[in-house]
Amino acid sequence: MWPAGAVQRGEFSERWSSSTIVTQLLESAEYAEDEQSQRDQVMSNGPSGVVAEARQLLKNKDYEAAVTTLRDGLSDDVSHRAGWEMLGALLFRLKRHNEAAGAFRQLTRMSPRDAGAWVNLGAVLNVLKDFEGAVTALRKAIQRDKASGVAYYNLGIAQLGRRQPKIAISAYEECLRLEPENTVASVNLGNLLLEQKHYRKAAKVGLEALQYAPASTKLQRLQSRAEAGIRDSQLKLPPFGRLVDEKTLAHSQATLSRRELSRTYRNQEREFMRKTARKLRHAVRPMVPVLDDALPKQMHKLHLTTAWEDSRNESFAALEGLTFTISELARMREAVSELVAEIRSHLRETDPGR
Repeated sequence: MWPAGAVQRGEFSERWSSSTIVTQLLESAEYAEDEQSQRDQVMSNGPSGVVAEARQLLKNKDYEAAVTTLRDGLSDDVSHRAGWEMLGALLFRLKRHNEAAGAFRQLTRMSPRDAGAWVNLGAVLNVLKDFEGAVTALRKAIQRDKASGVAYYNLGIAQLGRRQPKIAISAYEECLRLEPENTVASVNLGNLLLEQKHYRKAAKVGLEALQYAPASTKLQRLQSRAEAGIRDSQLKLPPFGRLVDEKTLAHSQATLSRRELSRTYRNQEREFMRKTARKLRHAVRPMVPVLDDALPKQMHKLHLTTAWEDSRNESFAALEGLTFTISELARMREAVSELVAEIRSHLRETDPGR
């Protein structure tokens, strides 16, 4: 019933193709011949019968006539919500994206509390590469339905378009928390994690998604690339630790004098450095997941809550969480700085030539 080449239900792109994403989002506006949902019945029995007539034209693949019929009917009955929804979906399928955005804007004006209308508007704006406008529309969708996985999914596309990969990752992860079976989001998230060189996380995403679509070649390819990345990163690790530049080493050796240490003193030095290095590793280790995961997620959540009407004052809780995380990072940084200063002080005392 739709134009040749349109992406069908269940397909998805391996890259971040906005048109594919919007097509998936507008499945609720696809009116297949065998689909007799309550929404269809309401539209068919509308005041002007416009939608029923347009559906018949679509069955006959007379798309332009369907657009004309819907426009004429909506000029007589501008409040026909189902007509605007169908017109927006049809215009999108015909790749008349600016007109589709206009139809969905009209729908948001008529039903400002309808999360789906805002989701579809944001999705179309992604196609038009109006990522700022898409973020605004999708935040309004989330404000109205915080359990809308598809809104977070499109928000990931918009944030990626704004060159905010960490926020995009958070949006995709929230989408998958709400809709773990959304393999489209899994592919997009996995590819983004691969670009960020988070190979183990990408492998985990691919493995979980394969439970829902084991025959998917795109997920299999994602998993293969992630596993290859893990192997390559392990191979690149130097076998004897970190290598130094020979010129720098030669210069350092030229400025140092040889120290004669007794066996007892040498053992004491080694024990001190071993214990201090262990403390330093323990102090640094918890900083990595905070900087890489928790902090971007909390910033993303605060960004969203400040855009909501926030009748439940969730923005204050989000701000408190972010403030606590920052204070914890400051505490960890102070502990690391103290250990580094302790090592430097020890070296100055025991080896003034350094």
